[in-house]
This record gives sequence, C-alpha cells and structure tokens, in this order.
Amino acid sequence: MDDVRQLGEMLRHYADSEAHKKQLFETQSAEWAKRIGELFDQIQQWLEPVLAPNLLEVSREAYVASGPSVPVETSTFKTEKLSITIAGKPVEFVPDVMGAGGQISLAVMGFTAARYGSVSLVCMPSSNGWQWRKTNGLKDPDTFVFDADFLAQQLQSLIPRERG
Repeated sequence: MDDVRQLGEMLRHYADSEAHKKQLFETQSAEWAKRIGELFDQIQQWLEPVLAPNLLEVSREAYVASGPSVPVETSTFKTEKLSITIAGKPVEFVPDVMGAGGQISLAVMGFTAARYGSVSLVCMPSSNGWQWRKTNGLKDPDTFVFDADFLAQQLQSLIPRERG
C-alpha cells in the first residue's frame, strides 16, 4: 500500500508543477500581450499627426503568434499585429512567440536589412524600452533605441525620392 500512496504523492506533485507552469505561462502571456498592445498604442499616437488616406495609414488586427516549436494550430499566444501602409508600401509589426525569460520580439517586415538581414523589435523582460535590431548575416546585430523619431526616419526611407 505504501507504493500506491507514493504513486498518489508523485501524481499530486506532478499536477502541482504542471499547474504552476500553466499559471506562470498565462501570467507571462498576459504581460506579453499587454506590452505589445502598449507599443502599438504608442506607435499609433506617434503617427496620428501625419495620418493621411492613401499616404500613411495604420491598422491593427487580431493575430496568433506561432513559431517553429509552437505551431499556429496549438498556439495560445493571442495578440495582434500592426500594419502601416506608407506611400503604398506595407510595413508590418508581427509578434513572434514569447522568447526565453519572457523576451518579447516582433518581426518588422517591409524594411530590408541588406540581402539576408532582418529587422525586429525586442523588449527584454527587465526593460521597459524597445530596441530596433537589424541583423545581417553572422555579425552582431545593430541595435537602436526605438522611439518616435527613429520610427519616422525608418518610414522616411520608404518614401520614393524624385530623381532628377
């Protein structure tokens, strides 16, 4: 009978640990979604003064973040993505699945970082600030503080220039 009691204890400990993991995950997911929502609110506030139909438009839509280890069918990372259309060119801020230790990252599509590069926004759990990371190949990424002026500079690069 001692083995049966021990089995019961083991099952209770397992249930407790799984429940704890689930609660921690749900808490982190809620914080993750909140931080992304706040970022998107901030971007919309920054761009509000220069919004213009067919020139600069901002929209948000529901999105389920997924990744190589978390397929979209089973992902519980429900959030949203933000789209900016500037001079007919789309730019999208698309959340990746929450990273290690609650790191938040968003793929930023519409900007090219040379031939094989990528651009992302990253917020570390201990930080309130977002960083713009531009990676290109194997070298360390270039990082910049993400603020209204930096976003404006990046968007300016997408406006076609007159050649003459």
